[in-house]
Amino acid sequence: MAALYVGGTVGGMAFPPPVPAPATGSPAPTGGNLVSTAWHALRQDKDLVLLPVVGGVAALVAIVPLLIVGFLIPDSASVARVLVGIIGVYVVAIVSTFFAVALAAGAHERMNGRDPSIKSAVATAWSRKRGVVGWALLSATVGIVLRALEERLKGVGGALVGLLGNLAWSVASFFAIPIIAANDIGAIDALKLSTATFKQRWSSAARVTLRLGLYAVGLMVGLFVAIFAVAALASVSTVLAVVVGIVLFMAWLTALLLLSAVSSYARVALYRYASGLPTPGFAPAMLAVAVTEKR
Repeated sequence: MAALYVGGTVGGMAFPPPVPAPATGSPAPTGGNLVSTAWHALRQDKDLVLLPVVGGVAALVAIVPLLIVGFLIPDSASVARVLVGIIGVYVVAIVSTFFAVALAAGAHERMNGRDPSIKSAVATAWSRKRGVVGWALLSATVGIVLRALEERLKGVGGALVGLLGNLAWSVASFFAIPIIAANDIGAIDALKLSTATFKQRWSSAARVTLRLGLYAVGLMVGLFVAIFAVAALASVSTVLAVVVGIVLFMAWLTALLLLSAVSSYARVALYRYASGLPTPGFAPAMLAVAVTEKR
C-alpha cells in the first residue's frame, strides 16, 4: 500500500495534494479563530446539533439493559461484572462514534455545497459502518488499556503514563472521524492516514485541540460551581434548588453538545484543507497556516 499521507492513496483511493497557500488577508490562524469560524459554520446547520443529543439518548437506551444486568450480578461474581462493564464501554463507544461520524458527514456535505439533514448524515454514517465499528472498538480498547496501566502503576508514574498516553492518542486520532466520514475505510487505515496527515500538516491542529480542551475544562468548572450553588439554594428552598438545578444542567448539557459539534466542524475543515478539498466559510489563508507543512 502506498504511503498514507496527503497526496497518497489508501484502500485504492487517491488523495489530492494540498492546495497552494494563498496570500495574506485572513484572520490569524489561532485556535480561537478556527473555533469561532467553525461555530459560525455550524449555525447554518442547526439540525445537525441534534445529532449529539440523539446519540446521547441512543447510548443511554443501549446501556440501560447492561446496567440492569450488572446490578443483578452478585458481588461474588466480580469477573462477570467486569465483563459486563467492558461490553458496556464498547456499546457506548459504537453508538457515540456512529453519531460523531454522522455529524462529520453533515459538515462534509455542507462544505461540498449541499444542504445536509439529519437523515442524510445518518445515512452516510451507516454506509461507513465498517469504519465506525472498527474505530469504536479500537478507541475503546486504547482507553481501557491506558486506564489499566494507570491503575497498575498508580501514583505519579501512573498519572504520567495516562497523561502522555491520552495525549499521544489524541494527536494520532485527531483526523480519524472526519476521515471515516469521508471515506469507506477501516479503523487501521483511518488511524494511519490521520497520523500521517497530522505529521505532515500539523501546525494549528494542536491549537484547536488546546482551545477546545480549555473550553471543556471551563464547562467542568461551571458544572462544579452550579452544583455548589444548587446545594446552597437547597438550604433555602428545595423546590427552588430543583428548578435552578434543572435549568443549569440543561444549559451545561447544551453547551457541551455545542462544543462537540463545533469540534467536529473544525476538524473536518482542517482535514479537508489539508487534503486539498474546498472549505467554504473558512478563510483559506487562516487554514493554510493552520496546516503548514512540517519542515
